[in-house]
Amino acid sequence: MVLFTIPDIQLFWSTDERFMKQFRDGIITEFKPFSKYPPCTKDVTFWLPETNIFHSNDLYQVVREVGEDLIEEVKLIDEFKHPKTE
Repeated sequence: MVLFTIPDIQLFWSTDERFMKQFRDGIITEFKPFSKYPPCTKDVTFWLPETNIFHSNDLYQVVREVGEDLIEEVKLIDEFKHPKTE
């Protein structure tokens, strides 16, 4: 524990990939702490009318205000427009 600067002995029983990937046979590396909670990716879909006054930055701002430091990234992944409505 001292050699790798591991702060908690319970981590040795962890099956968390973020812990296991930090160490390789024969190489001494310093432990890099990570969140106790695994990352969580959420996908949100909106159906908006053609005369849409919604801008994605408005949603990003609300998510960041509510989630504060818990939010790492908010991004638009895809947009879909039905071929018949174009």
